[in-house]
Amino acid sequence: MLAELVLSLVTPATRMTRRLGLVGESVALWARGNRQHRAWNPHHERCRAVVTGVVAELPRHRKVVVLGSGLLRDIPLELLCRRFEQILLVDAVHLPQIRLRMRFRPKVTLLTRDLTGLMGWLAEEEGERIDPLADLIADPAVDLVISANLMSQLAWPVEDWLDDHPARAGQLPAGLPAQCVAWHLADLRRFPGRVVLLSDVEMIERDRAGAVTDRFDLTRGVALPAPDESWDWPVAPFGEAQRDRESIHRVGAWRNFR
Repeated sequence: MLAELVLSLVTPATRMTRRLGLVGESVALWARGNRQHRAWNPHHERCRAVVTGVVAELPRHRKVVVLGSGLLRDIPLELLCRRFEQILLVDAVHLPQIRLRMRFRPKVTLLTRDLTGLMGWLAEEEGERIDPLADLIADPAVDLVISANLMSQLAWPVEDWLDDHPARAGQLPAGLPAQCVAWHLADLRRFPGRVVLLSDVEMIERDRAGAVTDRFDLTRGVALPAPDESWDWPVAPFGEAQRDRESIHRVGAWRNFR
């Protein structure tokens, strides 16, 4: 717990990023991923395998953009560094250990960005959503975009923030959390190059007898085509969050989302 507290304090982030809980969540994912390395590794391996297969199919390897790069556990970074001229890692939070690792990789650029485009609007600094990817979409050298287990993570911070700020929530359009998912998918479709979407789409909670005790649609009702592959990710095995409950996420992989 002390390591998590220190990491939270030393992680560079804007005030609104912290208010939305994104720093705390990034640190919590780092800690849980360390604890649950064995349970999570098959999921990470499947993600890396999908990207590896797509990279082999590309005719050109100039720039690759990784959206929601996080801790890079689900991305074959070594492969991307070998094959591409430039790697852009895009996320709202880059933890210090990632920043340190990337200092020794001249091909890699870290971009700190609000991928919902909503922070300024929520904070009353902007009058509408800001397009978070316009410059990258306009770059003709981007040959591959990877949305790396990001889509389902866009809605919950906005949802929690709106719950905590009801007065401001009443001034904003209804359904913003679901709109975060829809906007992200629309943003991906605007890229002219190859787009890979990796995302968990449903949470299933089960007891020790195997009975389903809860379900949650992580897409917030936004329609998606059938994935090319799907698998289960044991996000919280028994004892991680609850003693007698486990949380399984169903993951989808779209090799050419556009």
